[in-house]
Amino acid sequence: MVYLPVGVDHGRTPVELCYEDHGDGRPVVLLHDWPLSRHMWAAQLPALVEAGYRVIAYDHRGFGDSARPWGGYDYDSLAGDLRAVLERLELSDVTLVGAGMGAAEIVHYLTRYGSAGIRGVVLVGAALPYLYRSYDNPQGPWTPEHLDHLRARLNTDRFTMLDTYVTRMFRAGERVLLSDLHRDHYRAQGAAASPQALDAGLATLARSDLRGELALPVPSLVIHGEQDEITPFAETGARIGGGDVEVIQGAPHGCQATHPLRFNRTLLRFLANG
Repeated sequence: MVYLPVGVDHGRTPVELCYEDHGDGRPVVLLHDWPLSRHMWAAQLPALVEAGYRVIAYDHRGFGDSARPWGGYDYDSLAGDLRAVLERLELSDVTLVGAGMGAAEIVHYLTRYGSAGIRGVVLVGAALPYLYRSYDNPQGPWTPEHLDHLRARLNTDRFTMLDTYVTRMFRAGERVLLSDLHRDHYRAQGAAASPQALDAGLATLARSDLRGELALPVPSLVIHGEQDEITPFAETGARIGGGDVEVIQGAPHGCQATHPLRFNRTLLRFLANG
């Protein structure tokens, strides 16, 4: 576990991001979902290292073991953090793998900084292109009432809200596909995040309109759970065109944890062929 100063909080102090760096070979950078941390990739990291890749997984600002600044939870700032990580670690020919909010961050990174040094991207349960339902985005899966409810619960009883949200991440239909003990691992990740990061990050997740940023300039793979109820495939992953798509039947939003063997095979095949 290493800390990397990558940017500033409103121009005052460096923001230190906690990251892990394992293995050798072509680099793969893992970007986690809201409200989790780098530990969401526990089932992927050993498979990638054993397959001969260098794997870097870091905690976003405000999450996991990274610094907890008051601001900077918009996609411009998060993409800037990713840019700094790539530059400080001198990474090139890199594949970016992001889940949920991390997938949206990758897409915005490509818009803001271009594709130099990026070999390909993998977007998992992507929070794209625009979750918030409005008059000009009737396909958005998150109604205003839903977002208001989430934020109200987050600010009055965030631990209960996170418990409910994490359960939904691993629910497919009527079945929750992770044991309660396993879900504790994910609940703890959310509980460890800064309350400010949770609230501001949730607003970014829901209200960021990336509909004009879906023309991806590098090879891409979309991986999505067929029964994802956080970012339903028809309203999110299905709207990302131009790349490979793998819909895992019977899988929920957190398919990297509930279907790790299928997920890892799909990811490693893309990396080998990319």
